[in-house]
Amino acid sequence: MKKFLKIFLVIVVILTVICFFFIRNLAETGHGKLNTYVALNLQLNKLLNPKPSNNYSSIKGTRKYLDSQSNKSDTTIPFSNIKNTVININSYKIPVRIYTPQGKGKFPIIIYSHGGFWIAGSVNTHDSVCRKLSKNTNAIVISVNYRLAPENPFPAAVNDIYSVLQWTYKNAESINGDRNRIAIAGDSSGGNLSAAVSLMARDKNGPPIACEALIYPPTNIYKLNSNSWSYYANSAKLSIQDMEKYISLYVPRKEDRKNPYASPLLAKDFRKLPDTLIIVAEIDPLHGEDIAYANKLKNAGIKVKVNVYKGVPHGFITMSKITNKSNEALNDICSYIRKEFQISKYR
Repeated sequence: MKKFLKIFLVIVVILTVICFFFIRNLAETGHGKLNTYVALNLQLNKLLNPKPSNNYSSIKGTRKYLDSQSNKSDTTIPFSNIKNTVININSYKIPVRIYTPQGKGKFPIIIYSHGGFWIAGSVNTHDSVCRKLSKNTNAIVISVNYRLAPENPFPAAVNDIYSVLQWTYKNAESINGDRNRIAIAGDSSGGNLSAAVSLMARDKNGPPIACEALIYPPTNIYKLNSNSWSYYANSAKLSIQDMEKYISLYVPRKEDRKNPYASPLLAKDFRKLPDTLIIVAEIDPLHGEDIAYANKLKNAGIKVKVNVYKGVPHGFITMSKITNKSNEALNDICSYIRKEFQISKYR
């Protein structure tokens, strides 16, 4: 019996050591440590929901996979006034979902662009995020179902968001909104589109934007050459091979990727852009270009705030089921936008 107990204890110790090194290998990178719980959940997700090898190369398969990866938000908060509608731009209709708070306006307005690497995502995948934004800012949120690549490559998505911005400014009163307090926000590719629309609005003398909240946006899709791509491309949620694939579908011509509306970091002029909050994930290949974009704005005299969230990967804003950093970041975004809306009253 004692011999058996000793053997059992040895096995337990060996297994414990193996598990320790396995978990450490999952969580540690050469330039930061991924939260252990998040790392384990991401690894479990890979095992339970692997990339579909047979149809991942197809757009339908890719979208299905990416949309499933966005479904890690906690239980949707109750919200009584949600309207699915379309915005008519000439002969084209842009589907939107409008979240309106309770009470009487005029409410400030947030135009939200979902993530999905320009080829996936929808108002459904980011419904929980938009509910929280509206409830915690007491603002109308207009979530945009912009056209997706490759069927509608660059600049279709940018043009859609800009058209919604123009419509919102002209028709704010019809939705009980305040045209003088419009913010734009988005995560991942939606952050890229939001930054591009801010540039476009400035260049075209378009509607004024009170502020922008950019959540880990790709800012340079021409060259994936920041240090963070070498640091995290193989240890985080986003690989360089996948990113190159998504970019090629969104902007097929490499020369077009230099366009500032595709790569905001490559703009020549950063003046007269709105106050900006940039949300950065520590363990994210896009970390470097997000910081570089913030520096470009600061050097141009733009009021910029950068929040870096430790131990989380790209995409964490829709991972509230597995990390409290998601709600922490959303609360920070809401606090920032509320403050900026108050400031914009007096501009």
